[in-house]
Amino acid sequence: MEKMFKRTLLGAAVASLTMAGAVQAKPATDTVDLYGQVAISVWQVAEDKFNGGDAPIKMDNESRFGLRGSHELARGPKFIWQLEGGNVLDDGANSGLGVRDTYGGFEFENAGRIRFGRMLAPTYEIIDWPYSSTATGKVFDWGGDIIGGARYDRQSNMVRYDSANLGGFTFNLAAGRGTEDVKDSNFFDVGAHYTAGVFTLHGGYQVGQDRQIDALNSLLTRWWKQNPNQEPTWAEKFDAKGESDTQAGILGFEVALDTFKLFGAVKQEMADYDNITVTYTPAGATDSVTETYRNLEMKQLSYSAGVVYSGVDNWLFKANYAANMDVELQGDKIADTADSIVSAEALYFLDDSALTYVRPYMIDRDASGYEFGWGVGVEYYF
Repeated sequence: MEKMFKRTLLGAAVASLTMAGAVQAKPATDTVDLYGQVAISVWQVAEDKFNGGDAPIKMDNESRFGLRGSHELARGPKFIWQLEGGNVLDDGANSGLGVRDTYGGFEFENAGRIRFGRMLAPTYEIIDWPYSSTATGKVFDWGGDIIGGARYDRQSNMVRYDSANLGGFTFNLAAGRGTEDVKDSNFFDVGAHYTAGVFTLHGGYQVGQDRQIDALNSLLTRWWKQNPNQEPTWAEKFDAKGESDTQAGILGFEVALDTFKLFGAVKQEMADYDNITVTYTPAGATDSVTETYRNLEMKQLSYSAGVVYSGVDNWLFKANYAANMDVELQGDKIADTADSIVSAEALYFLDDSALTYVRPYMIDRDASGYEFGWGVGVEYYF
């Protein structure tokens, strides 16, 4: 459902944002859309059970709203904009406007659009949907082991171009800043999509430079234990930080049949760590020592697959599987770092704009054994 703001309200908003001076923009009369969702769910999170956790029942509040609009400029292309808030969660601390996709840009007739601001990166947009749906994102999205991460997801300081549909083919180009206050920390991203009949192919590739990291400790320690000839002659307790150059690529497909939809994807993420400074105190010593490591390479392969059935009125059923393979450091697999998840969903449409669902899943994190989790929720979209 769209909400329309009258000229008086929009005019006041525009006037409050214009700069003082001899020339001021006149308020436009185009409509503004208020959109969003009220999404409340209850979960027992399987990951809380690892290592003997209590796994309490939790409530998740993903409610949020946004504003978006467009205006045909008298002497220019169509101007498009969006201001989107974050999820309310427990206390609303991250719900302010601008937390999610917030941008301004231009749309050109038959030539796509260009936007500036905070948005999803093209490669992550493919990772996110449909390949991380129905709880599989716990593994395929944010469950990887690349230290410091290997991609940017939703990022500020970005410019993004989305092409028009060219006979079933579309593409996306993006570039932006990675670490906000480091001038050489940048990323570049490309996505491509092609649809022919019931088949759709997706591909994305992102590279990042000088990503700042400070969490090398645990996996380095595990790798050294597996490779005694590489292990330093000092105690395990240390602090490490530095930077990495990253790559992330995904190739996926969708097949949309009458009442069935099949999809699957393979993803590779990797990082090259350079100038890693390790500060430690040798056993029996009182003064710390700093050493520098160079050219450490880490990579991880992941898979996702799923099926959707919509042959029953007002119902939709899903089954998904996703897995991360053992992460590799310097070409050696680090044992017991693989993850996998099996998930399902039964979804019922209460209305064209409202639904309810149940989502059971089983997850294995770092070869620790499968644990069972579940969630039930209601979502209303406006």
